[in-house]
Amino acid sequence: MERRFSLADERGWLTVAETGDRAVCTAQLPADGRGLYKCWLIGPEGKALVGTFVPEGGVLKLSRTLPVAQLRSCGAWPPQGAEAAMAFSFSEQRPAVPAGWRCEPDPARLMGEPLLARAAGERSALCRREEGGFWLAYPFDPGKPFPLTPLFCFARLERLEGRDYVVFPFRSGGCPRGEEL
Repeated sequence: MERRFSLADERGWLTVAETGDRAVCTAQLPADGRGLYKCWLIGPEGKALVGTFVPEGGVLKLSRTLPVAQLRSCGAWPPQGAEAAMAFSFSEQRPAVPAGWRCEPDPARLMGEPLLARAAGERSALCRREEGGFWLAYPFDPGKPFPLTPLFCFARLERLEGRDYVVFPFRSGGCPRGEEL
């Protein structure tokens, strides 16, 4: 059995050929240079990731062989459709570092207590030094874990260069400070 499904408003396609207990999937999209794209096979009760397209010969291509049992367990067998979506945009660049701040790749090293160093983890932050201490600013996204959870009560939400940050004040030794520096 071989089936062909259109992708991305009929600008691309995915074919699925059943060969014994395997499904041979081949797909193609136009290369628009906007980002990385992934492809899913859709079945009667779910969908399964086929893979990520790679540039080849001026187009985006994908070729993958998957076990039919795996697709069946995801509810994607027998195939009834397919979809492709951008998984990463090349235009979403890192935001500029706001004036007066610098990037601090290891804020844990600035913490005065091991508990705070562990809470800071390996997540980078912005840092602004001032007389008597410093400030740390973490990008804020309500859908992601809150940064430096033990210092929740010291946090202040600020908008820097059009982006929301959670900002924390510290004394020079890395101890949190509740009031302004």
